[in-house]
Amino acid sequence: MTAFLHYALSFPTFIFGALLLCMLVYWLIAIVGLVDVDSLDHWMLFDGSDTADGVEHSASALAGLLLKVGLGGIPLTVILTVLFLASWVICYALAHFVPMPAGWGLVNLLTGTALFAASAVLGFIATVILLRPLRGVVAMVAPPEEPKILLGRTGLVRSAIVDAEQGYGSVEDGGGGLNVQMRSPDRELARGTEIVLIEHMPQHNAWRVVSKTEFDGL
Repeated sequence: MTAFLHYALSFPTFIFGALLLCMLVYWLIAIVGLVDVDSLDHWMLFDGSDTADGVEHSASALAGLLLKVGLGGIPLTVILTVLFLASWVICYALAHFVPMPAGWGLVNLLTGTALFAASAVLGFIATVILLRPLRGVVAMVAPPEEPKILLGRTGLVRSAIVDAEQGYGSVEDGGGGLNVQMRSPDRELARGTEIVLIEHMPQHNAWRVVSKTEFDGL
């Protein structure tokens, strides 16, 4: 037990432990109904219309990353919980094999920082591997909106560009907004372009979009 506490409470393992504890507290609050489980999605993956550009782009980048690694549609609460747990386990294991000097000297801080970074990266990879298969389960339990419901809705390009091969953006849904993959075969659309969803492309799990200006014939 002494060895367990030593590694669990040492730097940098305790950071992941604290983050995991925060997520467990959040789950408890969600269970008693004070917040929704998907509230984090609305707070961190919002459309950013009322925020500074830096915050908006950070949120858009996070949403795009989750889509690219195959975690789109899984609640951010679940992703973060698994990420912090996996990172904590990996960091705890690495701490056994990497000698850490006592105290808070420069060598200790540099070694701990390297362990933290390695654990975060490996934890993210483990999270993707563990949660990717759950996308199908999430789709069965809470299927996404039908394409016909999203058809014709407006949104904004959030990636650097949307073209025939890549791109994503946010779509107004009357709530926190939806982050979807977008394609524009005819012309490139730059970040910030207001678009309209005109066709669902199930083979690409994406939407064909045009600029609102073009859609309105202006």
